[in-house]
Amino acid sequence: MRSNVEILQEAIEQIVNQKRIDSWDAYFGADYVARGAPFVGLGFSRDTSGSRHVVDRVFPGGPADGQLQAGDELLWVEDGTRRWVSYEEIEQGLRGRRLTLGVRRGDRTLRCELSRDRFERPDTGTEQAKAEMRAFMTRQVPDLRATIRLLVAEGDMVVALLEYRGTHAGFGREAVWQEAWFARLSEGKIVEGWPVIDTSSLFEQLGYRRVPPGA
Repeated sequence: MRSNVEILQEAIEQIVNQKRIDSWDAYFGADYVARGAPFVGLGFSRDTSGSRHVVDRVFPGGPADGQLQAGDELLWVEDGTRRWVSYEEIEQGLRGRRLTLGVRRGDRTLRCELSRDRFERPDTGTEQAKAEMRAFMTRQVPDLRATIRLLVAEGDMVVALLEYRGTHAGFGREAVWQEAWFARLSEGKIVEGWPVIDTSSLFEQLGYRRVPPGA
C-alpha cells in the first residue's frame, strides 16, 4: 500500500511533469476542494477587455456582495478627492480604500459605496481545479516542470514545498517560483488542499511592475 507521501509524489510527477492531466482522478477525490485564502479587497473581479471595466465575478461575503452584479460596467470611481472617469483613470481610482462607484446596469446608472475589507475567496472544486491546471500547463506554461524540494507528513496531512520552472507562452519569459502545498488525503486520494503560491516572484520575473497605491 502506498503511503500518502508516495501518492503525492506520484501525482506531481504524472500530472505536472509527464503532462498526464487525464490521470487527475486517480490521485484526487471526486469531492476534492482547494480552499480559498483570506483576502482584503473590494470583493469583485473585472473583465477589462474591450476598453471597459465590466464586473465578471462578485465574491460571496465580500464588500461588493449585494451591491454589484456580474455584467455591471464601471463608469467612474470617486475616492473622496476626485472622480476618475477614463479607462486608465478607473484602474488608478480602484486602488483607494473607500470608494464610490458609478455603475451601469442595463439602462440604469447606480451609485455603490465600497470599502476594502477582509473576505474569504471561494473554494475551488475538483473539476474547476483540473480545468485550470490543464489550461495553465497547456496554454500558459507548456514546458512546466515541478521539483519537490521538501516533504513533511503527519497523520493524513502532507506538506510539499514545490519549485516550478517554465516559460510563459504569452510573455516569452522563463521563470522559477515556489508553492507550499498543504494536502489532506483519505483512502488513498487527495481530498483537500491549501495552496500558497509565490505569485509575487512569478509576476516580477514575467515583467510586471509593482505600483504603489496612488502612484
